[in-house]
Amino acid sequence: MTQIQLTGEYESNTSTVGSFVANLPELLGSLLVDQRCIVAIGEFSDFRYVQFWLESTGYLVAEVISNLNIGDAVALSSEDEESLRAMGWSEPSPGPNPNWRIEGHDVADLMRIVRLTKRAIYEVLGEQPGNSLDLRTFEVSRPSVISRDEAREESRVYIHEQWQSLVDGLGGDDEDGPTT
Repeated sequence: MTQIQLTGEYESNTSTVGSFVANLPELLGSLLVDQRCIVAIGEFSDFRYVQFWLESTGYLVAEVISNLNIGDAVALSSEDEESLRAMGWSEPSPGPNPNWRIEGHDVADLMRIVRLTKRAIYEVLGEQPGNSLDLRTFEVSRPSVISRDEAREESRVYIHEQWQSLVDGLGGDDEDGPTT
């Protein structure tokens, strides 16, 4: 089986939000049949993001940034959080699930995830089709001796510098810097 080309964890391809959303079904479908455990992260110009954990078994987790691990910064308003809740996203919690998330196991779930991710991007995060988005895709090694949650925790995105500058700009005083 042919493997798709990945950007690598610290490299990205820049696209538009509209192109990313239009190609999301193909991207996720291709990654699911790739036979590797892959993370895909779409980061917007304001450092908020959506991300995906995909396994060759068909297991897929889609996530939208939350306020849980970003110190004094606010990525989502209470109205945004209520919208995600109403759409069916699972609430964030400390530990391996600090972001809003949806899990899936088959093609029907994948299509539901695509539809809800599109809504989250446009309706909650307020992105426009012409806005810029950086996409990173990379393989994650998942030793059989650790759980899926432990592997996801180890590959978690942490954006200290960007969120710290946002907090500083808002007059926050989080010394350690927020994480996502």
